[in-house]
Amino acid sequence: MLPSERFLVFGGTAHHGFDAKVLNLTNVVTGLDLKFRHLWYQGWPDGEPGFRMEKPELIKDRHVVIFSCPITLKHTEELHDLITATKKQYAARSVIAVLPFIRFRRQDHAEFVHEITRLRWFLSDLKYWGADDLIACEPHSVENMERFCKEFGLKLHIANPTKLFAEAIRGPVQAMGGVDTVRMYSPDFGSVGRAIALARELGLTVVATPKQRLNGRISIVDNADFLAAIHQKYGPDAPVSCDVEELRGLNVIMCEDEIDTAGTAVTTAVNLRRIGAKSVRIVATHPVCSPGWKMRLFPFGEPPPFENIWLGDTRPRGNETEYEGSTGRIDGVSMAPAVAATLVKILESITD
Repeated sequence: MLPSERFLVFGGTAHHGFDAKVLNLTNVVTGLDLKFRHLWYQGWPDGEPGFRMEKPELIKDRHVVIFSCPITLKHTEELHDLITATKKQYAARSVIAVLPFIRFRRQDHAEFVHEITRLRWFLSDLKYWGADDLIACEPHSVENMERFCKEFGLKLHIANPTKLFAEAIRGPVQAMGGVDTVRMYSPDFGSVGRAIALARELGLTVVATPKQRLNGRISIVDNADFLAAIHQKYGPDAPVSCDVEELRGLNVIMCEDEIDTAGTAVTTAVNLRRIGAKSVRIVATHPVCSPGWKMRLFPFGEPPPFENIWLGDTRPRGNETEYEGSTGRIDGVSMAPAVAATLVKILESITD
């Protein structure tokens, strides 16, 4: 392990509280004494950014860690300036970009010629700006992230939240009756992988609807073909069934990568109750929380669609302040330990 003096840390402004948790955990595990370097935030009257980095002469030949949550164009520009300046202007030895939430997640299919593959170009930009390593927490599509990062020579490190969610919901699962009365649910092939991972941690079975999403459209898949594809990708022992009738009278837990408007999640919960599910709960890593999400998850004067909601903290909820984004009825599960563990592995591998 290199001494603390070989590393410098900078953080963006979008989600500093979370970044500070990650850095503190990293220090605890490694014994390092890493601190955020000061950024002098200022700007020109016409809106041109003018922030500067404290003592930039210290950056040369050091390994730089940059935390960022680029959920707006402003924060994306901030990330660009931080990476480019540290690597190309001030000659950092390497740059590690810590981006638990990846903003461009839907537009990730290079074969779709009718849309701009924004995820691909964002990852290309990160590499061009000067990033060497990228930490992301549960991307929407691991396969596409890996493919694009490999294409541009950007080293991808994925922070896995599965054990954190398993720890958070293990007690409630046991209280509901455990393996005999609880099932994980996946609405399509794209989400079945994370459901299988969490089910394995808890000793549960996944019930998956045999559907695939292609170009925004949903297509029904033959049960046998669907299960064969799952077992080929996730192993012959993947605990998966396609019989949604199994959910009748049982407690169901949905596992998603994010909650955005919450419209799809609520519709799914309603359909599961129509099938006969006794209760429906949901875990989700990224709190995108676009306008209207509270009204859908907590309709005034009506029973809520979910008995429990476990939600990660990789980004602020929507564009709200921490107080505005709070509901008092969501169980927060911090993703900081998973991100910190991933960062520790990178730092421990650096020997120069």
